[in-house]
Amino acid sequence: MTAALTQPLGVAGYPRALDALHHSVRPGAPVPAPSGHVAASVAALPSAEPNPLHRFGLAVTSPAGDGAGSAHAAPAEVADRFATGLLDLHRAVLRRAFDQAVHHLGERSSEGASLLARQLVQAQLADIAMALREDEAMPPERRCGDAAARWRTHQRLVRLGRTVLYLFGAAGFLLDGPAGELYLAEVTGNLYLHPGAPLSRPETEDRDA
Repeated sequence: MTAALTQPLGVAGYPRALDALHHSVRPGAPVPAPSGHVAASVAALPSAEPNPLHRFGLAVTSPAGDGAGSAHAAPAEVADRFATGLLDLHRAVLRRAFDQAVHHLGERSSEGASLLARQLVQAQLADIAMALREDEAMPPERRCGDAAARWRTHQRLVRLGRTVLYLFGAAGFLLDGPAGELYLAEVTGNLYLHPGAPLSRPETEDRDA
């Protein structure tokens, strides 16, 4: 399902992919976060108040908003499917950024040699690729079995994304580049996947889970 939603990714593409995820999980109404907020494209939520994410095409309604933002809480099964879909979407964004990093490093050179040929760079890429593969191979119950597991997976993907951005050098922090996609995935995950203060854990607790 998610692969079909993420074909045209990019800063403008992420909100459209998010809309497609909403529709695939709950046709006719967006899925609200546990807080009651709804995140979708500005086209899907035209009545949402402007916020800093608007320039990237992402709108967020308040729980008291009207129109699409007043969607009732989704059934638990629908909310769980949407949360798992968000992680799949984040993973797709991260894999795309990783592929872009490999291409970027292959085009850059230093002292007459491709940066991709450097052992340190190769080691960094191998670590990231292994971490992605480990995440994909993790048993579903540990990766997305409940709210706490999904939050830990989200945190892992956020950390991996930030590591990937360092491979781009300064270009990795331009919002019209891969950073924009990862930023939107991080913000949306923070809104939908945070299990709440009683269940949240320090970021360092699950580094190897």
